[in-house]
Formats: sequence, C-alpha cells, structure tokens
Amino acid sequence: MIFCHLSFIKLLNFKIGAIILFTITYLFFNNFSDQQVRGIPYPENPKKIDIGRGEDIWFLTDNDELYHWSPIIKHLIYKDSNVLDFAVGSDGTVVLIKKDNEVYIRTIHANKWESRISDGQFKHQKISICDYNMIFTTDSENHFIKGIYDIKTDRYDWICVDCKNDYYQISCAPHDYSLWIRGDGDYIYRYISNNKHIVRSEALFKYIKALSDQHAIGIDNTNDLWEYKDGNWQWKNKNVKSASINYAGGEIFIIYY
Repeated sequence: MIFCHLSFIKLLNFKIGAIILFTITYLFFNNFSDQQVRGIPYPENPKKIDIGRGEDIWFLTDNDELYHWSPIIKHLIYKDSNVLDFAVGSDGTVVLIKKDNEVYIRTIHANKWESRISDGQFKHQKISICDYNMIFTTDSENHFIKGIYDIKTDRYDWICVDCKNDYYQISCAPHDYSLWIRGDGDYIYRYISNNKHIVRSEALFKYIKALSDQHAIGIDNTNDLWEYKDGNWQWKNKNVKSASINYAGGEIFIIYY
C-alpha cells in the first residue's frame, strides 16, 4: 500500500510538472510576436504599426500623430500630426495621407515632408507602397489608385486603375510586386486585373499586408491575426488591433487591444 501510494504521488507530481511546463511553453510561443515589440516603447494610444526592415518601426496614434522608433538613439521621435494613414516601403520610403486626403512623402531631409505629391484629383483614404517608384491608395469612393514616380519630371503621375469595382485596401508585396486587395465583401483577393481577382479568404478581413504572392498577414473582423503561407491560413493571435510584418525576416509585430 505504501509503495502504491508513493508511486501515485510521483505520478501526480510528474503530471503537475508536465502541465506547468506546457503552460509556460504555450504562453511563450503564444506571445512571441508581442515580445519582439515589448522592448520598444509605444506612443500613447497607438492604433497602427508598420515596419520596413530591421527595427524601422513606425506608429500612428488615436490622435493621428505619427512616431518613428529610432534604433540608434533608442527613442520614439514625433514626426507629424493630422495623419490619416501611412505606409513604409521595403526600401525605407515612408508615405502618408493627411486629413486633407493628399499624399506626402519623406524628403531628403530627415524631419521634413515634401509638399503633397498627389495632384488633387482623388480623395485618398488608405495607402500602400512597394518602394519609392510605386504607391497605391484607395480613395473616398473605394477606387483603386496608383501613383508612379517619373524620374524625368521628378513627380508622381496618378491614375485610377479601377473605378468600377470596390477596393477597401491594397497591399503591394515587395518580394514579387504582386498585389493583394481587400475587396468586394471585405474578402481578401489577389489582384490580377480589373476583371480577375483570385479569392484568398472566405472570412471577412479588415487589414492585410503582403510580402509576396504566397505570404501575407491579415486581421479578420473578429480581431484575430492570421498568417498566409503557400495556400494555408494559420491562426496567430487574438485581440489584435494592428500588426505588421518585417520585409527582411518575416517577423510579425503586434499592437493588442
């Protein structure tokens, strides 16, 4: 009886230890993406995060203020106000839409923004960028807008690529320049042409950011974060307010509710 009792205690201790180890492992991996940003201070009330390469991290707050994390001086730097949306390109180019619905770009001066680079014909709402050569936006009428840099004139030429279908967000994948869209019904598609969109999700999404034709992240309408790789959607985290993915290594950075 004593032997059985001791064996039972050992078995119970083993199970408890296994449960504790599993819990610690689960919490570590479940919060791994969040840990990548915990060493970097948030501005107050962040609502969007975007990242280029390395620690080139930018934040937009609920007060529509734009901040940049400087990995050199280890400090958040205030950059601008009245910002409606912004995006960071794979080459480090930063573009933004201000509340006047015009597009601005960071200049050769670190702390200045050029006069608007859009031409006033569209009311821009959401923005995406591959690099300084190519910028995509959606406007107040959910049109698909593209801005292309002309080195000869040193300006951007803006055209409406599709003024018939609805586009709520466009994401340019810098690895292969494929285009992902949040389109009709808030579903995710790969844009091929105005008349051909390849469906990538059968759930509703409110945000998408793509690295390539086969790699992207998205936040669905229940605030769950998903990662798409080679045809498969993998659940990553819940209660996600904003997320971005590093162009270089594919690390995911998260802001939680």
